[in-house]
Amino acid sequence: MESETRTALSEHPAILVVGAGPAGLVTALTLRKNNVPVRIIDRATEPHQGIRGTFIQPRSLELFASLRILDDFQRVATPPYQIAAHAAGKAITAEIPWAEEADDVPGIPYRLGANISQSVLERILREHLARYGTAVRMGVELVKIEQTEETVTVHLSENGNTRTEEYAYVVAANGAKGNVRKDLGVSFLGESKESEAIFIANIECSDIDRVHWHRWGDFKEVMFFMKPVWPAPLFQGQAIGPALPKPLPSDTEGIQAFFNGVSKSDEIKFGNAACMTEWRSNIRMADKFQVGRVFLVGDCAHCHSPAGGQGMNSAMLDGLNIAWKLALVHKRLAARALLDTYAAERMPVIAEMLSLTKELHARVAQPGKAGSASALGADPSAAQAADPMWRPKTVTQLGVNCRWSRIVMDGRGGGDGPGEGARGSLSAYGMVGDGLRAGDRAPDVPLLRETPGGGETTLFEVLAGCAEHTILVFGAGEVQRLVDALRPYREKGVASVAVVGPKGAAMHAVEGARIFEDGGHAYTGYEVDPESPAFVVVRPDGMIGAFATDLDQVHKYFATLLG
Repeated sequence: MESETRTALSEHPAILVVGAGPAGLVTALTLRKNNVPVRIIDRATEPHQGIRGTFIQPRSLELFASLRILDDFQRVATPPYQIAAHAAGKAITAEIPWAEEADDVPGIPYRLGANISQSVLERILREHLARYGTAVRMGVELVKIEQTEETVTVHLSENGNTRTEEYAYVVAANGAKGNVRKDLGVSFLGESKESEAIFIANIECSDIDRVHWHRWGDFKEVMFFMKPVWPAPLFQGQAIGPALPKPLPSDTEGIQAFFNGVSKSDEIKFGNAACMTEWRSNIRMADKFQVGRVFLVGDCAHCHSPAGGQGMNSAMLDGLNIAWKLALVHKRLAARALLDTYAAERMPVIAEMLSLTKELHARVAQPGKAGSASALGADPSAAQAADPMWRPKTVTQLGVNCRWSRIVMDGRGGGDGPGEGARGSLSAYGMVGDGLRAGDRAPDVPLLRETPGGGETTLFEVLAGCAEHTILVFGAGEVQRLVDALRPYREKGVASVAVVGPKGAAMHAVEGARIFEDGGHAYTGYEVDPESPAFVVVRPDGMIGAFATDLDQVHKYFATLLG
């Protein structure tokens, strides 16, 4: 017989994360890096071993660097190898670049992404979360959720027992099939196409090289892909096309026979196939990302085609966006109204992401379909445009922004409103090419030298942590007065301060700030005039919260942010 217990809010962490995939784990890890206690649960009794999503975009690599997990990631990641096209068997008939690199500029440290099994990435995130004393509670299922103005009540099931717990906030990261949306009355709008499917499996193979993403077949019938992932001899097998077998293979022998037919050869042998899954076209987005004290992130809020490698990356950025805001509100440093900006900032981004991935998916599922400019990039070659797998640099997510957000401020030119203002087109996802604005991703700056006597570093290293804001003070000479005026933000733990002087300027120690000399990229990268003091406020998620020309504008930004 089931037993039921009830736990009050005062007896456990105030924030519950439901789901321990990449979105939930990044949310929890970011909260812990902000010294916020969190509980994270997952209905599975043990972590899955499926490769699932594999491609980590450059913007996510920047996130990993800030979370201090990049070194562990890079030890097991594989590069974005060129596609090796095969007519039959092992012979390679062509090598095909498929990913457009990001611009070669100082502000972009990672121009291409990397591959990793999702199960391995989740293990890395769990290990780092454990260092903060937080472990995923496996085998705990969210059965029902309800809320009042003050608390969220969750009904959980574990080992046949049910219990009720209360939380201040809940982040739902438990996937597209979770029951949270239904309990909250949230619609999941979009379309499904049963005829468009992708077969995915973990496959071991030692008969092909591990320095290509291999493919065989014809897009008009069936294509079979083999992507190497760590550890060898593991590959992710993927098959797509209108002539996929029915039913799909369910064991190694069946996959081998299917592959032999597509590859027109039996010289490549498979072993130990596992985690066979079928993805069917289901492209949807919740009509709300927030209902009261509950926030939807990742697949719980949006599901999409794997084309373009956007889903897992978008999900992690969802988690990052809500986590730092929850941290400020939990610590009573910001008003609860700040949490409303999560949906306001992420929903336009996700809507544009779904449009892009839908186009990229159609190029594979419906060969011959013309791609729009957003799907192909600005100026692809004829060969790139002709290949259905071509992915433009838009998918790097380096152009994702929130210029329209009510909590970003661009004070240049006499304005102090949302960053996009009258200065450029509104594009949530693309690189709009009209200069750096509040709400854009903060670019990196190499060759910073800390003074006095410090070594060379990068701005991303200075910003790392996903915790406090960083107020960059651009200027030389007597800056102590400016730094002193920012002391309240430092003392509350809202922001740290870094002074960046022009290259060659005489810089002196300043109490309450780190001091850096520009190596030639900071002022140009941030479009700052060396002759005029300026302030750039960078948020914990690496986005520019404010461009300010004086202290009053900095104070106005934080007054708006913190309420």
